[in-house]
Amino acid sequence: MKLLFISLICIWFFAIQLNAQNAPLSIENKKMNTQLVNRKPATLTITLKNLPDSVEKVGITYTLVQLGSTIQADHFAETNKAGVANIVLEQNFPYQQVWLNVGAYLYAGVYVNTGLTVSLDVSKLPKDGAYMIDEGVVYSGKDGELNTVLNKNVLFKKNERETLFDTLRTVCQSRKKYAPETFTKKVDSVKKELTRIDHEFTANFKNYAWAVTNETLSDFYGNVCTAYWGDVMPSPIFNEIKNHQPYFTSNDGVLFYSYLNTYTRVSTKQYGLDHHLVQLDSLYSQEKADILKLMLLGIEKDIFSKSYSKIINNIRTQWAIKTANDELSKANINQKRVDSLFALSTKIKNATIGTPLLKMPFDAELYQIDELKNIDDFVLSLKRKFPNKALIIDFWATWCGPCLSDLPSSRKLHEKNKDLAIEYIYICTSSGSNLDKWKNKVADLQIPGAHFFASEKIINQLKSMFNATGGYPAYVTIDINGQINPKIITRMENLNRETLKASVGLN
Repeated sequence: MKLLFISLICIWFFAIQLNAQNAPLSIENKKMNTQLVNRKPATLTITLKNLPDSVEKVGITYTLVQLGSTIQADHFAETNKAGVANIVLEQNFPYQQVWLNVGAYLYAGVYVNTGLTVSLDVSKLPKDGAYMIDEGVVYSGKDGELNTVLNKNVLFKKNERETLFDTLRTVCQSRKKYAPETFTKKVDSVKKELTRIDHEFTANFKNYAWAVTNETLSDFYGNVCTAYWGDVMPSPIFNEIKNHQPYFTSNDGVLFYSYLNTYTRVSTKQYGLDHHLVQLDSLYSQEKADILKLMLLGIEKDIFSKSYSKIINNIRTQWAIKTANDELSKANINQKRVDSLFALSTKIKNATIGTPLLKMPFDAELYQIDELKNIDDFVLSLKRKFPNKALIIDFWATWCGPCLSDLPSSRKLHEKNKDLAIEYIYICTSSGSNLDKWKNKVADLQIPGAHFFASEKIINQLKSMFNATGGYPAYVTIDINGQINPKIITRMENLNRETLKASVGLN
């Protein structure tokens, strides 16, 4: 069996070598610098035919995966009356992944490098829409064949692959429980199984073995990085990961860089920006180090006015410098927008809960809670302030990625369902944050509702009273009849109008 597996690996490796000429340059290849500085953004075209007569336009939500301060950025578009939408990507990242929601007709992850057309024949699509690829979905243009193959790959032995990656994440989270040899053996066994699946799929798509393998390895190595956060990798593992170069600006590719950057930052347990910049230059090639510096923009986003210029002055790769400067310009524009919101804010009068701070122009009230003599009184005060309304309480933190990714969904629910008797309460921990950072985050996201900045002690007391377990985010509902439920909501993004109503007893 062992000899058979070794033979399969050899055949698989040989096939990849034969098709190496099909592979593009990696993101961090030196030759990419000139291409990325000069290339123009690509165009993604979406066409729909055989739409129902009642449909004039189709709304499109698309999420760009990118390097920089924000790994994913949401955008919106719509088709014209002919059923066509042309989306010019605002950046020029190679093989940039775009997550598409085309009305109720298609959800797919696509890769746009030079140009891609996604054609949908609505008459051939499943009633609940297509996922990745289907009979009524055609990918064409210069990036068409690649997308056809990679979306087929997503569906190939999908459950088996997901189980393997779940196993990998569990093993990585528990690394310290294992002896080093045992951990390595468990991780290698997952890699071998992923390799087997990739080889089986690419046997029919040899020209794209480079793409399938590269995405799998980016995901695999990114997860391995997390196992050693706060520790030091053994040299063989670190050298293997250090030599990996993603081809795609995708979830897998960008998260690989993000997780490797976090490993580099926390493994030395010295967190200053100056020290981290030196570490990056000492451990990696200039190109890889510069990409990892782009990932610092997200970490330093809240103090960009102090840190971005320092990061930019430390980057040598021209396309990365341009990307970082664009991020600085966006941050300055956004800060001006936030400052203008504060200029329009007013004082809150006759407050009965906490210390009133500001009433913002996007229908938000900000309070600070330094102490609570009686937790029950806080909840009663909320009910008195919002009579005849159900309450959704969101516990969050300014540094919590899952919290920040879900808050825009909460805002959309609020805006689309203003007629419902629901009040949204946001309680942010002061742990790991400060008052100015919190106020800026609320203003940046423009989340309507009642916002409270409270100590971790107060939040723990509230969560204990509500029997809400776990970290952040955490959601508690007090339905229209006063019943408390800490489990009915797990993510606001999972709710629509009907499930929202059901969660607070309004159906």
